[in-house]
Amino acid sequence: MLLLLAGVSPAQEVSLEWMSADATPKFRYYNPQRLTLGPASPTGLKKAPEGISNPLYGEIPLGPAESPQKVILLIDQPAGGTQRLWVDTNGNGDLNDDPPAVWEARTRTSNGKESTSYSGRAKLPLERKNGQSDVQIQLYRFDPAQRSDAATMLFYYRDWGYAGKAVIGGKTYPAMLDDAAATGDFRGKEGDKSQVNLLLDLNGDGKYDDKTEKFDVRKPFNIGGTTYEVSGLTASGEGMRIIKSDKVVEETKPATTFAAGGPPVAFEAVTTTGQTIRFPGDYQGKTVLLDFWATWCGPCLRELPEIRKVYGEFHDKGFEILGVSLDNADSLEKLAQFIKQNEMPWPQICDGKGWQAEIAGKYNVHSIPSAFLVNGTTGLITAAGSELRGTGLRDAVEKAVTGKSSAPSAPAMVKAMPEGGTPGGAAPMLVEDPLIAKAQDAQKSGRLLPSAAFLASRESPTPGPVDLARPSTVPLSGRQIARLARDRYLSAGWFYRCTRCDHWHVKLSGAYPIAADAFATAWHLSDPPDTLKEGYFVAVDSGGRFLPIVGVIAGDVRSDSIILRLTEATLKPLALSTDVEVGDTAYCLSNPLQEKNYFSSGIVNRFLVNRDKGAKSVEGIPPADLRMNVSTDWAPGSSGAALLDGSGNVIGHVATISPLHEGNPTTPATAGGGKGGRFNNDPLLILHGAIPSRTVLSLLAK
Repeated sequence: MLLLLAGVSPAQEVSLEWMSADATPKFRYYNPQRLTLGPASPTGLKKAPEGISNPLYGEIPLGPAESPQKVILLIDQPAGGTQRLWVDTNGNGDLNDDPPAVWEARTRTSNGKESTSYSGRAKLPLERKNGQSDVQIQLYRFDPAQRSDAATMLFYYRDWGYAGKAVIGGKTYPAMLDDAAATGDFRGKEGDKSQVNLLLDLNGDGKYDDKTEKFDVRKPFNIGGTTYEVSGLTASGEGMRIIKSDKVVEETKPATTFAAGGPPVAFEAVTTTGQTIRFPGDYQGKTVLLDFWATWCGPCLRELPEIRKVYGEFHDKGFEILGVSLDNADSLEKLAQFIKQNEMPWPQICDGKGWQAEIAGKYNVHSIPSAFLVNGTTGLITAAGSELRGTGLRDAVEKAVTGKSSAPSAPAMVKAMPEGGTPGGAAPMLVEDPLIAKAQDAQKSGRLLPSAAFLASRESPTPGPVDLARPSTVPLSGRQIARLARDRYLSAGWFYRCTRCDHWHVKLSGAYPIAADAFATAWHLSDPPDTLKEGYFVAVDSGGRFLPIVGVIAGDVRSDSIILRLTEATLKPLALSTDVEVGDTAYCLSNPLQEKNYFSSGIVNRFLVNRDKGAKSVEGIPPADLRMNVSTDWAPGSSGAALLDGSGNVIGHVATISPLHEGNPTTPATAGGGKGGRFNNDPLLILHGAIPSRTVLSLLAK
């Protein structure tokens, strides 16, 4: 589809490519549509599956306004059993001959109450100019325990659209065309909002701001002082043009980007307890986390234990939190109760406007959790986005409060030096990565797992049997263990196109096979890069072959562990062993800072409860909180690599590195502190933190 720009030479014409699936991660937002389900069979249904005990039917409207169709779907929810989903993809009224839909359960426990929600995806038949296209739709249901209308309600949103570039006023912008209401008609609805949007990344931050970079296709818009409008719209979205308009509307300015090094927006607000706060002026001498969240946001609640822990560790050192809740007015009473029950002593702001919250608008927040770490003295943002998620929060706060970092081992980038350049301050030196060509070949063959599918699977894992190898008791020589580690070493991470340079990168770290068709690695490696435009989560064997991933079996942030399934059972697994004690020998082979195949040995130094004091034994410690220190060597790029014992069994995997300083065991010492002397700012010892195999096995047992 060509975007023809008035007054621009043909050489500047650009095309938007059709995406029948996996467009949602590129949009970075979705507009859920509500569908009411009922027990009555639709008139168009000719044949239902056998063995249905408690059916709920629905029909999704789709297609051009002149010739709409209704796609039949069925959910069977047997009493005490697992729900199943069918969708009439081919539109023939028979629910027995369509591609299987994905419909997965996720059970959570909150405040002692258990609830099960479902999510999945399916194909819908959408008529286009050159024939039918099976487009992907995402669907989900809440447990009635979560909301009163859930018993007969299904939510769905589009996963299709167009993506490419547009040249406007001589400038080229990433662009997308979005059928936000999932109608299948790109002309949009008549009225105030068509719900079909042209997205233009005007500020080049790789995202589409809801207020300044989203344009209704039925309305004129002004960019750079010139008013344009969309012309030639068809139901399928093909043939669209952008032309200069004879109308005059106000110019749309690019949205402010809130990145590290930039200033936050100052504001004054009243907290839920009646306190007036002036941000960031009231936080002189402090480091403050501006945290956007809501009580109904599952990912926000999963971040809460780590936020609470970091607050407890660094509050006395000058760390504060200011929460901004996106709860609605009718949830304010629940919010107060939630804050008390979940021990959140920091102030909260909530104006009851949900997604229209004024402070969220000032910060261009369109998804949560979203956070900004601000230096109250300088008034500058020190960190933002995914670097404040999971275990990354602690490192960012520690760095802001103390000036030094105990970062988790970061995935290897396509650079010869870690982020920040050489010790002398030189910029990182780009190097060629031969894996990119192999990754592109794997991409073309369809063997890679797209980011949207991976993240959906991470959100709703699919448990299943894993055929683990039996631990060995036969002692091996160091040479034999090194060969075993090299032969079975896996890499895992991201193959992605960057929003900044529009080039493809490979960002990998360690992993290890635990079955012929399954492998494990560190959870924090699975977080997508901040600059992800499009991409794939990948696994690579020691020979450089890309392994086709099906999805996630189990994992969570707290354990810093994730287990994934492959379509092929070709791996030679390493056995998981829990027979490990302080003093045992440990071996590790990894690629620290891209130094390939670095092999080292050491001993198990201690067991500990996450980042807390050492533990005398592993007994009684929740597996998700169990950690161990070893004297084996590693550095950024080693995360997820296996730790092996003297028989070649996996006893854990690489997770973190932390400097130990004189005067304060976990944070850098400063001049003039403790015992009247000057502390040495150089670390006395580097603590190597690992996730024990016991933790990985506990995930498989759930």
